Amino acid sequence: MGCRTYIVDDNRRARQAVRTILGGDPFFQITGEAGDARDALERIPELKPDLVLMDIRMPGTDGIALTRILKDRMPDIKIVILTVSHDPADLLRAVRVGAQGYLVKSLDPSDWISYLRAVADGASPISEEVAARLVTKLVPPAEPPAGEVARRLTPREREILARIARGRSNREIAEELVISENTVKNHMKNIMAKLDVKNRAQLAALAVRGTLFPEE
Repeated sequence: MGCRTYIVDDNRRARQAVRTILGGDPFFQITGEAGDARDALERIPELKPDLVLMDIRMPGTDGIALTRILKDRMPDIKIVILTVSHDPADLLRAVRVGAQGYLVKSLDPSDWISYLRAVADGASPISEEVAARLVTKLVPPAEPPAGEVARRLTPREREILARIARGRSNREIAEELVISENTVKNHMKNIMAKLDVKNRAQLAALAVRGTLFPEE
């Protein structure tokens, strides 16, 4: 089963470049594209793509604001921010509004494919180095001690969280723990509710510290 993908970028050549990159992998099925927020807001709810590739810089409503609107209306949609920026502040903004990924346009096309496949498969592929830099901003200073946070979780939830910290996808977690992907997803929802995080990227940033598992 393929990944229905929608492209949002105000630059026509950039949209064509994305089409060309993804055209090398039949997994990605381009369902449409938009050059501005108005078209995107009209077409995306109608087409219901699995994945939206969102340029961060656009006239008027930018990619971050548009991501927030779409996630409010369609919480399950996966959105990856496209950018030329390596600025951690941009990544932080993207994560806070619910984006599942952050893709720098200068990456090699083969890296685009592997990255986006990971996102489509349920992973939140933000490197440990990046996640570590963001932890202090993503997690409020008043957060309870790590041991107390860990005690909110069941043993199974802690097993899953540990694997998220190692970058495992839902499928990989299911295979390692010999459970179904739906069971993994249900545990994920419970974990995010208990730890008061909005998306997998924030959860990965929290988990990557390792101090959630003080005895391990």
